[in-house]
Amino acid sequence: MKLDKSTRAALHPCVAHRGFSGKAPENTMAAFRMALNEPYVCWMELDVHLSRDDVPVVIHDATLNRTTSGRGRVIDFTAEELGNLDAGSWFDRSFANECIPTLESVLRLTAGRCRLNIELKGNDADYDRLARRTIEVLRAFGMENEHVVTSFQPDILRAVRQYSRSLRIGLIIDERPVNLVDRLIALDCSYLSIGFRHIDEKLLKQASKAYIEVMAWTVNSTSDLRRLAARPEAFQLCTNYPDRWLEAIEK
Repeated sequence: MKLDKSTRAALHPCVAHRGFSGKAPENTMAAFRMALNEPYVCWMELDVHLSRDDVPVVIHDATLNRTTSGRGRVIDFTAEELGNLDAGSWFDRSFANECIPTLESVLRLTAGRCRLNIELKGNDADYDRLARRTIEVLRAFGMENEHVVTSFQPDILRAVRQYSRSLRIGLIIDERPVNLVDRLIALDCSYLSIGFRHIDEKLLKQASKAYIEVMAWTVNSTSDLRRLAARPEAFQLCTNYPDRWLEAIEK
């Protein structure tokens, strides 16, 4: 069955991966603003580490070397020190003023405009502290039930559940173990973030039966986006290029 544009858009919502990271430096306010400028982006994915002073900050790597002017581990610097680094020039000199944002600043920017998939990173982190501080920030904004928290690390998800019974949690995985849905149920997950090459009818039916929402990551080629957007099952499409998502949906 061929799906029309509006049906495809509703079945496969666009998730901007680390913001509009194909056209702006990942996990920066510039990337998040650029994604928000696209009216069809209803979700954004971002990554969170803890600073030395226990502030949830938005950066993918455990170290500063790849995406900032700094060197060393994120956890060894305060949020203020991290905020003074250049997190944009590595991508393009026009983004030289971009810094490492706090989770709080992203929540302020996206409030009422977009939902967040907040990935908690396990590198160097005390899982309990990372979970507790993230939930405290969400709770302070009254957003505990609005967003989803995900992780590759089951122990992080268990720590999150200790501090919140209502917050939605999800496992991130890039494989297809035969007992995947059972593992999700055991972790009390209602969300699955999975590498897009593992998406098929069987998995989507199993997840739907268990009331688990699925996100396919990270789909950047137009041909892959078109192929997945043609599927009749509901799941999210995560991409660095929301404009390519739109092209796939329209065609």
